Amino acid sequence: MVMEAKGGEEEDPFPKDANTKHIRTVEQLAKNARNLMLAHGFLCAFVVGIYGRTIRLARFDHAYGVVSPPFSFDDDGGAWLVKKFLWHFVHPIVGHRVVGSDPTLTPFSPDDREWVMSLLSKLKPRKWNAHVGELEKGRRVEVYDQRTGKCVPYLCYHLVDVNGRLFSRATMVWRAIEDTRIWKDGQLIPDPDCSRQVKPRILKEAWRQLVRTAETEFYDRLESRIPHDKMFGLARVECGGDIGALEAKWWKRTVNGELPELVPSGDAAADDGGPSGASSGRSAERARPFCSIGSANVPDDRFTAPTPNHVPPFPYPLRYPQHETYSSRLNLPKSLHRERSHMRMVIEDVGHPLTEFNGSREAIAAMRDAIKGHETAWKEAKVLHRDVSLGNILIADDPSETSHRGFLHDFDYSSMEPIGSDMRSSSSRLVIDGEVIKEDAIAQFKERTGTYYFMAMELLRPLPTVLHQEHHDLESYYWVLMWIVLRHTHCHFQLLMTEGQELCKTLFDSPSDAVAFDHKVSWVSNADDRLVVVDNAPLTILVRKFTELVHSTRRTFTVLEPPRLTHAAVLKLFDEALAMEGWPENDWKPCTMLDDPDPRTGLVPVLPDIPSGYEIETEGRALRSRTASRHSQVTALAGPSRLPSLGTASGSRAQPRSGTKRTHEGDAPAPSGATHSRKRSKATTMGPPLDPGDAAVAGPSGATTSGGRNRRSGSQAVLSRQPTRSSSRIQAQKERGASRSDSAR
Repeated sequence: MVMEAKGGEEEDPFPKDANTKHIRTVEQLAKNARNLMLAHGFLCAFVVGIYGRTIRLARFDHAYGVVSPPFSFDDDGGAWLVKKFLWHFVHPIVGHRVVGSDPTLTPFSPDDREWVMSLLSKLKPRKWNAHVGELEKGRRVEVYDQRTGKCVPYLCYHLVDVNGRLFSRATMVWRAIEDTRIWKDGQLIPDPDCSRQVKPRILKEAWRQLVRTAETEFYDRLESRIPHDKMFGLARVECGGDIGALEAKWWKRTVNGELPELVPSGDAAADDGGPSGASSGRSAERARPFCSIGSANVPDDRFTAPTPNHVPPFPYPLRYPQHETYSSRLNLPKSLHRERSHMRMVIEDVGHPLTEFNGSREAIAAMRDAIKGHETAWKEAKVLHRDVSLGNILIADDPSETSHRGFLHDFDYSSMEPIGSDMRSSSSRLVIDGEVIKEDAIAQFKERTGTYYFMAMELLRPLPTVLHQEHHDLESYYWVLMWIVLRHTHCHFQLLMTEGQELCKTLFDSPSDAVAFDHKVSWVSNADDRLVVVDNAPLTILVRKFTELVHSTRRTFTVLEPPRLTHAAVLKLFDEALAMEGWPENDWKPCTMLDDPDPRTGLVPVLPDIPSGYEIETEGRALRSRTASRHSQVTALAGPSRLPSLGTASGSRAQPRSGTKRTHEGDAPAPSGATHSRKRSKATTMGPPLDPGDAAVAGPSGATTSGGRNRRSGSQAVLSRQPTRSSSRIQAQKERGASRSDSAR
């Protein structure tokens, strides 16, 4: 929790008119919540604003910010209300820390760190020494395997990628390894019966828009139509599922009184000393089905056999779901499409970025196999990726002779068409928990797909009839190739001798869609000069032929129906280049364009043509659709005066603007010390502060407690240190200087 104090009631930002001073106050509240959620993996975060003798309580999740009406210390119940709130905050109904913490996540213990080190030192995966430098920030998480219903624990030891925006997908990508230990005498020890050799995996978690099809459905379609060993050039899922969807089903059935009967599992035996009685030499997670309130919070007498799409046979303990946001529906009951759902999935294939190749042939071979995977996904499963980009093509770590050298992943913004008996389609209307999401709502709130730098020319200036198709994805491969060549090889124009990094700035640094379109058209139409890669004839020829191919497929005033890029034509170019002699070794060149580059792209953020004052995507990934952009001008947060009421004139809701995917996070540093101690406080018989009238009051966790009854004990409060006014001002200046776009604006 963060408490932010101001000098007087006039500095309360919410009832004021929109001005820079008050907007920045709201921004700071949101940034504090963002940092808490990012550093500790919270599902939501609380911020207390103190303005003289007036207090407001704010709760933020990845969809909305909800702000309480103001109340005063001078009122009879003001001080009591603060005490009541704080007591409930540190005594959550579920979880072992504070309200808002994820009960399926625990920080690394010393034993966890030692276990990870012992495994990696034996396996010796690529660059493993560099991946264990910050094990104290690691996490042990429970993954929901929707195919079996089981809970599979993983140890996340290295953070690969993070989107630190508050109102966003908040994607985090980790290197992780399955935890196969078992509980014995209160400790986790190696399982003597486990003969499987676990390997490092990629664990991804995100908060998806409910108006979008879950990424796991795309992988289900791929694996149902393509044999596992034939998924060449495609990432393969080890396990995963949508936690929010599962929890929402459980919550709704609890509300409707439709819970299933208890079906005991044969594994439920004597207590073995592990959390909640892990038994019979089995870990608690593998013996039980996944539960969104955490395996340690499931009573032993509610032990059930795991099944796909199961619902626990006991009531959901909270008032609202916590792995699926509910903030919008507090004020607008029919606004399910505005919410987000928490998902986790584990990818079997592990790779490294295209920009980390040793020799350029390695990157080209990886791209070739990813193109083949794209073709297989479309032709065999009717799944179109729709976001081919630098970050979504990886070079495989330690590939074998028969496996792919690179692969395509990240299908969360894909689309699919009906095929055979599978009639699922990403263009179909959505029905979530019995609520039909209208097509205009889907179009209004869906984010435009595609990474800005790599979007096809036709999508930058689309006609009304233009839909995203497979040839647009194939053109994106061309722009990815140009990004790599211009930034990480020694190259120049043959006549003008302009070097690659200057050409990269000219080609990709565009302030608007229109300018980006003109830059790309000019690039592929340049017949007067050609790009030469120094001492690399195969790559020079590939670039020239691919440029000519893309140019031949461009729509013009005289050629309204040009030929389209095909997988066969593009694969032919790559195969011919890879078969040539003359590829240099170790020709990777570092990019020196920026002193402080984005870790994933290294380029100055592109500023799309969106009106000033509205959220933009700084890395250009998945910019909003024009419909969403127009809508945001009406509903987006332009200042405190636009905050919708939460049932009273003084209660407020901070509404995010639609539409970003993952982004540059130079403006969102994770606070140091992003972990908590696992030590639990001793049980206490202290109850919440008594209501002067002993009336039942609902705490922030959704529980209702009357007086000192129904007391709960919990862990020690996790409170962040209140920064000084000067340090806050300095930090705010640094953040504003790092990026002109922030999720709270």
